[in-house]
Amino acid sequence: MSTDGQLSELERVLYARQIRLPGVGESGQLKIKGAKVLLIGAGGLGSPAAMYLAAAGVGVMGIADPDKVELSNLHRQIIHGFDTQGLPKTISAAEALAEINPGLKIILHPEGLTAKNALELAERYDVVLDGADNFSTRYMAADACVLAKKPLVHGSVLRSEGQVGVFLPQAGCYRCVYPQMPNGSDVPTCAEGGVMGATCGVIGSWMASEAVAIILGQRTQSRLMVVDVAAGTSRVMQLDVAAECPACGVHPEIHSIEPAKYISGDCALSNHSMTDTPLEVSIEETARLLSSNKPPVLIDVREPKEWEICRIPSAKLIPMGEVAERLSEIPQNVPVLIHCHHGGRSLRVTQFLRSKGYNMVSNVQGGIDAWSLKIDKTVARY
Repeated sequence: MSTDGQLSELERVLYARQIRLPGVGESGQLKIKGAKVLLIGAGGLGSPAAMYLAAAGVGVMGIADPDKVELSNLHRQIIHGFDTQGLPKTISAAEALAEINPGLKIILHPEGLTAKNALELAERYDVVLDGADNFSTRYMAADACVLAKKPLVHGSVLRSEGQVGVFLPQAGCYRCVYPQMPNGSDVPTCAEGGVMGATCGVIGSWMASEAVAIILGQRTQSRLMVVDVAAGTSRVMQLDVAAECPACGVHPEIHSIEPAKYISGDCALSNHSMTDTPLEVSIEETARLLSSNKPPVLIDVREPKEWEICRIPSAKLIPMGEVAERLSEIPQNVPVLIHCHHGGRSLRVTQFLRSKGYNMVSNVQGGIDAWSLKIDKTVARY
């Protein structure tokens, strides 16, 4: 591989189809080659993201992950294999990436992202990709990127749904959407809620595509993309700086990466009270509550086209992408239930509302699809 400011003949052939794309060309390929990308997590999202970034010709990739390869990882963490079980994920990933791009310089951070190294790592790289599987690391990465003024590509998945966030410096950050770190025990993990391996592939590949677009200067605004693979739907939410954001707002509270702020389940920045309201309720409990003398408010966060197909009669439609702008329509002093198609989008909205102080809000497990199967079979399925 060429190490100077030019592409070698081998590189011109290897990346020919990519170079041919509008907005890339040889100058764009050189930008990709000169880019330094930090990958946080070499798991379900980091696997496809790393492989496609290596294949795209990224010159330097840092991999931060403290875990070892386990058998239960392999259905979705495709960068690893049976023969690398027990190895640190950083080493396993590096071996696979070297086969994809021998010219790639790989820097291993087997300690993972920590409060001690988060800011220093963010400053060393041009773009940070967050594929972490826990809130502590996720918020730490987001805050470090704000402080270092580096772009962040965020990814997350649960069941068959996922998110890809692009957060550019001084243009809206992760905390503009999710201001406070939730209690980790309140939100199901992939181990508890399950995840489809191919969904990780969709989100991880999308993360790689966004990282390349940032490198090429093709992104000028922060945004959050939400995809439901099972429903075959996706939505883009354009973002801007939230004035009250604790990280990048008018009066930011975060000026350094302090370990105490990222303790899972006890976030020092969280100022909303604890609640006895369950994070999720079953579809049977939902039906019981809605038929009671004092029924909760039921919010449907699906898209209007889905609403036209079927709906629960008492529900109010507020699509997920409009929730932040329509908070005044959601009461804080009465029980609120949030539902969608299968329960993924509504769980994220529930988390968001709780971070805003809505302590009486719960997610409806299984969504309207479970309602049709178990409560009212006259409600159409799709």
